[in-house]
Amino acid sequence: MANVQGQVVDVDSSGRLITDIDAAQVNDSPRDENVSIKFGGHETVGLYDKDHGQPETTLVASLGESGCVEIEIVGMDLSGMLGIPKGTKVQVVW
Repeated sequence: MANVQGQVVDVDSSGRLITDIDAAQVNDSPRDENVSIKFGGHETVGLYDKDHGQPETTLVASLGESGCVEIEIVGMDLSGMLGIPKGTKVQVVW
C-alpha cells in the first residue's frame, strides 16, 4: 500500500483545492476506486485526469493544470462549502 501525504497550498477562485502533491508522486496509483483521497475529515475515491467530465456536484480529485492533485466539487465552491482552508492535510492512499 502506498501513502502520499501533502497539504492544500492554494484555493482557486472557484473553490478548488490545489495541493502540493505532484503528479509524479501518484503516477503509479490506480485511477479507479482503489485509490482514496482524504482531506479535512472528507474522502473521495478515484484519481482522474484534468478533463474528467464528471457531473455537477460530484466530489472529484484530479491531476489538474497545476501539475498537482486538485480536489473540487464540480460546479461548486468546495472550500467555502466545507470550510477547507490552506494548510489542510491531504493523503492519497492506494
